[in-house]
Amino acid sequence: MNDPTGKPRRLPPGNEPTLTGVPLPPELRTRTPATGTAIALRGWQPFRFDRLPPVSKAQAKLLTRVEWVLPGLAPQSQVLDAVRARLTELFEEDVTLRLEQLQMVPLAEVKRFISEPTFLAVLAPPPNKTRGFIEVELGLAHVIIDKLLGGAGDAVAMRALTDIEEGVLMYVLLEVMRMLAPHVDSSLPRLRLENVVRGFEEAQALIAEEPLLAVAQLHASVGGQTGFVRLFIPGALLSASQPPPDAHIRRVRRQQQALAHAQRLAAVPVALRVEIGQVEISARDIAAVREGDVVVVDALSCRADKGENGTARLKVGRGNAGHVEVEVALENGHYQAKVTAFSWGDEVRPGSGAPGEGAPSSNGRPTVSDASQGPEGVELLNDIPLQISVELARVSVTAEDVVALKVGQVIDLNRGAKEPMDLSVNGKVVARGELVEIEGNLGVRILSLVG
Repeated sequence: MNDPTGKPRRLPPGNEPTLTGVPLPPELRTRTPATGTAIALRGWQPFRFDRLPPVSKAQAKLLTRVEWVLPGLAPQSQVLDAVRARLTELFEEDVTLRLEQLQMVPLAEVKRFISEPTFLAVLAPPPNKTRGFIEVELGLAHVIIDKLLGGAGDAVAMRALTDIEEGVLMYVLLEVMRMLAPHVDSSLPRLRLENVVRGFEEAQALIAEEPLLAVAQLHASVGGQTGFVRLFIPGALLSASQPPPDAHIRRVRRQQQALAHAQRLAAVPVALRVEIGQVEISARDIAAVREGDVVVVDALSCRADKGENGTARLKVGRGNAGHVEVEVALENGHYQAKVTAFSWGDEVRPGSGAPGEGAPSSNGRPTVSDASQGPEGVELLNDIPLQISVELARVSVTAEDVVALKVGQVIDLNRGAKEPMDLSVNGKVVARGELVEIEGNLGVRILSLVG
C-alpha cells in the first residue's frame, strides 16, 4: 500500500490486507524486499467444478450428431413445434414438450436415469444391429393413455400397463417419433419403434455392447400433469450419422439457421458481385498487365458497352457456395437485375485441386518445399491459372439482405451503359476497364490498375 507521495506505507500490526474483511492467508501475502510492507497479491484463485462429469472430445463430437438422427431435438426448432401441434390435436388441449438435457453416458451409468417401474420401448435403426430405447415415466404414461381414451387424465396408481394400454402408448410414441426423426435424407439412419421390454435388465441386454449412449431428457406436460420422456441413443449409431458435405439436408439446415439468425446479420456489410464473363490467364500474365492492354474474353453474357440486356451471376465472396442467376436490363438509364434462379454447390475452378494441379495440404493450402522459396520458385507462378471475372457492378448490401433474396426480386445496380467495369480475381478487384472489340474478339481495355 502507498501513501499520497507514492512511497510504500507500512501497515500497523493487525491491519494486514483482507478480502471482504477476512484476513488473507499467508500464501496470498507478499512483502516488498526493502520495507517488508505486506501487499495483497492481485489475481484470483481458479474455481474448479469438481462435480461436473468429464466429457471427452469424442463424446462432444457424438453429441453434435444427435441433430442428424433426431432433428426435432434442437431447441426452438420447427419440428418440435410440429410435435406439440400433433399432440395437442390428439389430446384436444395444450401439450408442452421441452428438451432439458442432452449428454453422453457410459453404459454403467444408464440405470440411474431410468425410473422403476417405468415404460420402455425399443428403438431399432435398420439395418443397424444396435438398439436404443425410449422411456416414458409410468405416471405420465397413465395420464397420456387416460386422456387419449377420453378420460380426465387424473393420476392413477403406479401399476404396470396392460397390453391394450401399451398399444395406445406406442401409437402416441409413433406419432412423436415421426416428427422428431423424419426421414429427411437417405444417407441417415431412421429410428423406428420395435417392441416393449419389461424393465431395465431386459433393455440392458440389448445394449450390452454399447460403451456410450446419448441420453436426451424431455420434460412433458399433458393436462396439467408433468413427467419425463427419455431417449437412449447408442453411440455406434451416432458415429454413422454424418451426412455428406453436399447432402440436401445440410443445405436445408444452413438455410434454416440463416433465417433464424437473420437479425444478427443486419449490420454485416456484404458486396454482391454481378459477373458477366470470365477468362483464365496465368499469374505471370496478370503481373504483366499494364494500362492500355486488352484482356480478351471468350464470351460475355451482357453487352453493357452497347446498352443491351442480358444475364449475369450474383456472387457473394468467392462464390464457392453457389450463385444467383439474374436477368439484367437497362431501365431509365440504369441497369437492374431480376433474380430468376438460385444455383447451389461448389464450382470447379482452375487451381482448386483438379488432377494435375497439385494436391492441397491438410489445411487446404498447397504444400511448398523449402527449395522452392528462393528466386527459382518465381518460375512456378507461370503454372498457376487464375480466373478473372468481368463485373458489371457491385452492390453494397447487408448479409440480412442476401438471406432475403428470392426469385422475382429486382435489384438496382446503380450503373449505366458504357460505364467502366471491374476485373477481379477471387473477388478482389485488380483493374478497371472498358469493353472493346478487336478483330472480332471481345475484350476489356485496362484503364487503371488497382492495388
